[in-house]
Amino acid sequence: MKQSSHNGAALAVKIEIDGLTKLQRMTRSICLIALGLACVGITEAQESRSSNVAYPIPQWEAVEPKVAGWSEDLLEKARIYSAASGSSAVMVVDHGRVVAEWGDTHRRLDVASVRKSLLSALLGIAIEEGQVKLSDTLGQLGIDDKAPGLTPTEMQATLADLLTSRSGVYHAIDLEPPAVGAERPPRGSHAPGEFWYYNNWDFNAAGSIYEKVAGAGIFNSFKQRIADPIGMQDFSVEACYYGETRVSNHRHYGFRLSARDLARFGLLYLRDGRWNEQQIVPANWVQDSVKPRAKPHSELFPGRGYGYLWWSGFASDWAPTVSLPKSTFYALGFGSQYLFVLPAQDIVIVHLVDMEREHWPWVSDFQIGRLLWLILSAARVDDIGPDTSVATAVLASADLLKGSLPGKTLRYAETALDGPYFMRFATDGTASLQKGEARKQVYSGKWWVAGNKLCRGWDKFLPRFDCWPVAIGGSIISLYGDHDTMFLQGSLETE
Repeated sequence: MKQSSHNGAALAVKIEIDGLTKLQRMTRSICLIALGLACVGITEAQESRSSNVAYPIPQWEAVEPKVAGWSEDLLEKARIYSAASGSSAVMVVDHGRVVAEWGDTHRRLDVASVRKSLLSALLGIAIEEGQVKLSDTLGQLGIDDKAPGLTPTEMQATLADLLTSRSGVYHAIDLEPPAVGAERPPRGSHAPGEFWYYNNWDFNAAGSIYEKVAGAGIFNSFKQRIADPIGMQDFSVEACYYGETRVSNHRHYGFRLSARDLARFGLLYLRDGRWNEQQIVPANWVQDSVKPRAKPHSELFPGRGYGYLWWSGFASDWAPTVSLPKSTFYALGFGSQYLFVLPAQDIVIVHLVDMEREHWPWVSDFQIGRLLWLILSAARVDDIGPDTSVATAVLASADLLKGSLPGKTLRYAETALDGPYFMRFATDGTASLQKGEARKQVYSGKWWVAGNKLCRGWDKFLPRFDCWPVAIGGSIISLYGDHDTMFLQGSLETE
């Protein structure tokens, strides 16, 4: 297990409840009895998590997993699994100390849409300082866009609508892949606040709003207000970048952060915006912004909730994955850039992939779920779901597959937006996929058994096909994908 390389003369600063000053105790008491007044003192959550807590000042302190109560064997399995999946950097922090890290945790990588959670912190500060309000509309803020400009209805979208991706503004943006743009709803199809759509126009416009009300650029502000105060070791304004403004006034703002610096940001949020003795991000904003406020209706984000540019919930429509503690929230970026914060366990987990290298690997959510299961098992966290690795399964033989599948239908994805799905294995070797209770046919093709694996190929994608090891237990059938990960689970039905 690779330990932190930054534990030379690290100074661990503990905040003990018993060490609260008399003034701090009085501040908290006044907060409890004052009516209608905001409080910037120590919160209940901060008090409950403040014993045995360290901050990386100036560098991260490492602790032996065994000393911290973690399983070294399971962390090693997580490291091996992560390396096989293609992760570039992983960092695991427990009570403010590094229990495990591997990969280039000091290297700045493009964190993709994690940028949005970083902006959320800056906006929380701006709101606290009275520069902007969640209820401010685009019209009030003087936000428009290139022709065709915003309509009067679109101008009624509020900052809160943008931060929850519900503005109803479906203006084109720069550098949008054609396939993504084709899925964007038509202009005027939804009123502000009524429909969730993962909309980069909202996120880019929110960046424009911040720069307008703060009178400063996003990256310089992040350095001054957050990166420097929490001691980010690798942050560079020059490493960040803005996108084009050919079709929209509102540009992409790209952050490159190291895993160890992103972990600092996670620890900041784990501490309700407090860093040592300084309140960096308002505690009430941290708590409010990570609460789920919208339920995504999207095949890309099953079982998740969306707050003010933060995610909660982690699930799959196809197969069981890790069950994260209910208080968990996270930042998410394309290419499996993840920052997980687990308040109940006092844990921060960072996972990054270098997407700027040639032939970078796609790490699926199934793989992220498996990696999280291994890490949280190492931490001895309860109720994270069963071990769904192929190593725990009793795999079916070729004879069992040939005798069990002909004439049967595999029903799965019960909770999917367009589910359930029905994959039929006809006795003549043909296969079909239908979706929804109306069983609308989507694909047709063939199925066969190769060795002890089930194989299936759709006519639309020939010559591509997939093969999986299979476990059959009664009517339950489980298919296993690459990297020791369950890919699909459902039930076999006779029609």
